[in-house]
Amino acid sequence: MQALKNIKIGVFISLVNILIQGVSVLVQNVIANNLGIVKFGYFGILQSDYTIFCALADFGMATLILAFFGKRATQGRLFTNILQLRLSMTALSALAMVIFACTVRRGSPVFLGELVLALGLLFQHAFFDWFFICGQFWKKLLISKVLHTISYTTIMGIALCYFKFDSIPAIACTMVVAAIPAFGFGVRQAFSTKVLHFGRHMSAFFKLMFKAAGPYAIASLASFAYLPVGLYTVASFASEYFLGAYNFAHKLIILASGLMVHFISSSLITLHQTDSKTLHLRDQIVFTLFIAAACSPFWLFPEYTLRIIFFAAPWTNDVLATSCFCLRILSISLILQATRMGMISTMLKEKRTWTYGIMISVGGLVNIAVCLAGGNLLDNKLIPALTLTGDLLLSLQLALYFIKNRRIRW
Repeated sequence: MQALKNIKIGVFISLVNILIQGVSVLVQNVIANNLGIVKFGYFGILQSDYTIFCALADFGMATLILAFFGKRATQGRLFTNILQLRLSMTALSALAMVIFACTVRRGSPVFLGELVLALGLLFQHAFFDWFFICGQFWKKLLISKVLHTISYTTIMGIALCYFKFDSIPAIACTMVVAAIPAFGFGVRQAFSTKVLHFGRHMSAFFKLMFKAAGPYAIASLASFAYLPVGLYTVASFASEYFLGAYNFAHKLIILASGLMVHFISSSLITLHQTDSKTLHLRDQIVFTLFIAAACSPFWLFPEYTLRIIFFAAPWTNDVLATSCFCLRILSISLILQATRMGMISTMLKEKRTWTYGIMISVGGLVNIAVCLAGGNLLDNKLIPALTLTGDLLLSLQLALYFIKNRRIRW
């Protein structure tokens, strides 16, 4: 069954990535304890901004490379051109983040942190993940994640527990330093002086990739019009304490949502091994039930889940109650993501990227409009529910597309 293959590969990639994600959650505990509820809420805004600029640096290229080239992306001139493109986009994204900080975030508690993390874009520990996944270098991917886990744990532990860093800029600087060892490992595995030689075919390759990556980039950037919009809406209309409480639930859902991306990659890998153009409802149900079971603690035992994962957070009864309420509602997003995973990977494999890009953009724009209007007019506690509008609309659009084209079978 294809669903079982998807789960198997997706679980492996997820487990490899969960090494650093798990440590990151532990570090978030100490950060929350050092910063306090209010500053921790602003720290969530900083991390969300950084993630958006990471997506801008990627510009949908990682998905495009996996869908179009596969293992060929790790060989010869094609690899050199891809790496040149990735490096160029990262540099431009870092410059854009500096401009954003100096214009939009000036005077904000996260201003200096934005400038520091702009530098961090140049040393992302996951910069070479596409190389390891495309080449199916699973051992090297594992080594990279283990190395980053060790360096991140050590450096962040010393900074937060020994030196007691309690300011956003200092913590941001420590995060950048902690990413350098794994970045260095990637450089050793996937970097050569050929990257510095810009040939005559480079500009033509760049143009071709930007043209092909357009819908992927739209889809990638439009995804930030979904869950992250809730965080920005809370920051705009709710109190600082509600923002801090919301940030705990938001971080858990974003973490789980990030792992879902690896299942899309696993589905693409298995889809390349078959010529089937039919979406099997059976596979969709199996995968959705798998995700529902994995996420069940979020709505069944939210208090225990939050207390266990954020064990060092400075909880109060009000903050914990608000976080539990938000977590229960936001976790519905994971179920909606699971229902559309097979549909998305099928469309990407068939290169129906503009169709998908338009769908996710429509859902994102509607989500932004609903969150802004509702955040301004309705009670703050309704914001988490409003954030699900885009997820629901996108799932419905995809389902109607496959039903209309009669491509769903049992």
